[in-house]
Formats: sequence, structure tokens, C-alpha cells
Amino acid sequence: MSLINEEEIESRIRELSNEALRLRDELNKKLSERERLRNELSNVRSEISRVISQLNSKRGELKQVRDSLNELRSARDTIISRMREIKRRRMEIIQEIRRRVEENRKYRELLRYINDLVGGKPVDKDKLKEAIERLEMEHETSPTDPEREWQFFRTIEQLMRELSAAEFMSRIRDRLSKNREEIGQLRSESANLRQELNNLYVNELSNIKGRIQELKKRREAIIEEIKKLKSERDSLKARRDELKASILKISAEIKELRGRIRELNEEINKYQLLLVAARKSKNLVQRRQEEERARELARRKAQETLDRLMKGERVALNDLLGLSEDENSEK
Repeated sequence: MSLINEEEIESRIRELSNEALRLRDELNKKLSERERLRNELSNVRSEISRVISQLNSKRGELKQVRDSLNELRSARDTIISRMREIKRRRMEIIQEIRRRVEENRKYRELLRYINDLVGGKPVDKDKLKEAIERLEMEHETSPTDPEREWQFFRTIEQLMRELSAAEFMSRIRDRLSKNREEIGQLRSESANLRQELNNLYVNELSNIKGRIQELKKRREAIIEEIKKLKSERDSLKARRDELKASILKISAEIKELRGRIRELNEEINKYQLLLVAARKSKNLVQRRQEEERARELARRKAQETLDRLMKGERVALNDLLGLSEDENSEK
């Protein structure tokens, strides 16, 4: 009888085969899950690249906006500096006008004072000079006496005072006229500066300030977009890391499952070899048993034939031949 139980081996093979089948199903699920995760990882990486590209584009746009802001601020500062220079110059002009106006007021008061001294009559310098020259000529060419000499000197002195006053008043009038002319020029320059100041503020500075405010709003909008893109990028990177960790974990599980399936297949092969050996052993035992039964049957027949011969009974040739074969087999 075989020492190996075929039923136990077949049961064990079925058990191992079922386990291997279950593990293959699990392996296929793990492979499908890993493939799904790999596809998602590829999509996430594509999304990360897209977001990074958008980030770089927004950073470039932000740099352009900041450069434009710096240029506008520089232009604004130049305009403000020019406006300050204009205001400073206008203050100087206004102070100079006030000084000249005050100076003219004093000159006019001095003219009135001198005019009162000369009797309030208009004084002609040329006529005074002619009168002085005529008196001097008459004094040199005419006989004189102490009374007339004294009268001459008194008249000459009076005329000289009047001439000096007339010349002084003429210089004051020239100064007044020059001051009025320069005051007019200063006022014209002040008006031009005021117009330039107004143009700088209304047409240039206000425009630049408006553009600066627009760019500031654009800058803040870009910064907010960059913040959102960074948040999206970080979320995608976190998901990418999760996917990579999950793929590594599933890959390890797949490797373990494949190892376990390989071990099961090896064990199944071993049991299948045992089953083949058991079946061969069983066939051999059965063949030997059949041969033993055949020999036992032949011995019985031979014994029966021999007993009949001993009794003197007739025996068929085939029975005798069988007896001979039986003896040969025993030998």
C-alpha cells in the first residue's frame, strides 16, 4: 500500500491553487491600482508644470509692472522736483517784486519830499544848466560890485541846489522806471512759472499718479494670482508626494505578492511531483498485487492438477503445461 495519501496531496494542491488564485486576483487589483495612481501622478506632474509655467509668466509680468512703477516714480519725482524748483523760484520772484514795490514806494515818497523842497514846480535840468552857464558868463564879462557879487553867488547856489535836486530826482525816476520794467518782467516770469506749474500738475503729474495707481492695483492683482498659483502648486506637490508614497507602498505589496505567488507555485509543483510519484507508486503496487494474485491462482490450479494426477485422473495438456510453468516460476 502507498505511503503517500493522494487525497491529502490533491486537497493540498487545491488549497494552494485557490490561495494562488486569490493572490493573483489581489495582485491584478494592486497592479490596476498602481497603474491608476501612476496615471494620476502623470496628470499631477503635468498640472505642476502648467502651474509653474503660469507662475513664471506671472513673475515676469510682475517684474514688468514693478519696472514700470519705478520708471513712473522716477518721472514723478523729477516732476515734483521741478515743481518745487518752480515754487522756490516763484517765491523768490514774489519776494523780489515786493522788495521792488516797497523800494518804488520809498522812491515816490522821496520824490514828493524833494518836489516839496523845490516848491512843487517841475524842474528842467537843461534849463537850469543854461541859466547857470549864462549867469557865469555875465559874471565874467560884466563889471561887478560886492552887492551884485553876493547876489550872484546866492543865485548860483540856489540854481545848483535845484540842479542837484533835479538830477537826483531824474536818477530816482530812472530807478522807478527801471524797477517798474523789472517788476513787469518778474510778474511775467511768475505768471509763466505758474502756468508751467499748473501744466505739470494737471497734464503730467496727475496722469502719472493715475497710471501709478492703476499699476499698483495691477501689481496687487498679480500678487494675489501668484499666491493662488503657489497654493495650487503646493497642493499639487503634496498630492504628488502622496501618490509617490502610495505607489511605492503598492509596489512593495506587489513585490511581496509576486514572491508569495512564486512560493505557492513552487510548493504546488512540489506537491504535483509528489502526486505523480504517489500515483506511480500506487500503480506499481496494484500491478504487483495483480501479479501476485495471478501467481496464487496459477499455484492453486497447479496444485489441483497435481492432486488429480496423484489420484490417477486424467489431466488436460493445458493443465500440465500450467503446472510446468508454475514450477519454473517457483524456481
